[in-house]
Amino acid sequence: MKCFYHSADLDGHCSGALIKMAYPDCEMIGINYGDEFPWDSVPIGGGEKVFIVDFSLQPFPEMVKLSLHADPLIWIDHHKSAIEDHEEWKHSVNGGLLGNYKPGAGACQLVWEYLKGDGHFYIEDFQDLDRGVIPTFIKLLAEYDVWDHSDPRTLCFQHGMRQIKDTNPEKEGFWRSLFDVELVNRITENGGIILQYQNSENEKYCKACAFETELDGLKCIAVNKMLTNSQVFDSVWDESKYDAMLTFGFRKGQWTVSLYSTKDNVDVSGIAKNRGGGGHKGAAGFQCKELPFQMQGGTQ
Repeated sequence: MKCFYHSADLDGHCSGALIKMAYPDCEMIGINYGDEFPWDSVPIGGGEKVFIVDFSLQPFPEMVKLSLHADPLIWIDHHKSAIEDHEEWKHSVNGGLLGNYKPGAGACQLVWEYLKGDGHFYIEDFQDLDRGVIPTFIKLLAEYDVWDHSDPRTLCFQHGMRQIKDTNPEKEGFWRSLFDVELVNRITENGGIILQYQNSENEKYCKACAFETELDGLKCIAVNKMLTNSQVFDSVWDESKYDAMLTFGFRKGQWTVSLYSTKDNVDVSGIAKNRGGGGHKGAAGFQCKELPFQMQGGTQ
């Protein structure tokens, strides 16, 4: 049994960790957009159960191909463009895609629901939990990943978790410890301090490096920065001036471009999908050999 999990964020790490708790012998394989999929690890006819969580292969016909290698393929994801592609390709998928795939909820929440749901496997140590209750750490990580910051703990917990050196899904002791709400509270408190510092650094970075550009008809505010997110733009984002936020960087022989928007009439997943990527309405990305936009002067 294997589990491919999104290695780039905590939603993916948590998703993988929950699978590992439920299936201790499962081999965990981290993967990110732009990585080459290790097809040799899942041979056709191998009769092996395969999970893929918080991630989908791009373009979607690669998921169809993976379904021919796995027996079965269990897909748990929440990315809008991938779910739309599934509707188009579902009749080609070998045996259908089992699992839990829907937009609007973080992947780790969907994994939890899958594992705790009627007719599915339970995480035995935690069967005493009310099935309608999502553990606090899963709730906060899931809400962050779908830009639901209505809980004031969400951003602080995210930043507190980021300062933990190793959140690999195979660190089972660490992930089990997060069922202790007191530990979650301590991480959240530490994260609040980190968040204040990060906001200050983001403002300095954008003041020095942000520039305006255009991509596929969208007016964007952009920075050359990876391993970041839309929060880097908090000090410069203005819906009356821009349609989207854009970050980019060079990785593994190609450019990675990420797009974000808070505007109701902008769907960045469509632009990313047209360029071979995908994502959500408000956050998406793609890889390319050459940047499809001009780098211009600063915002000042």
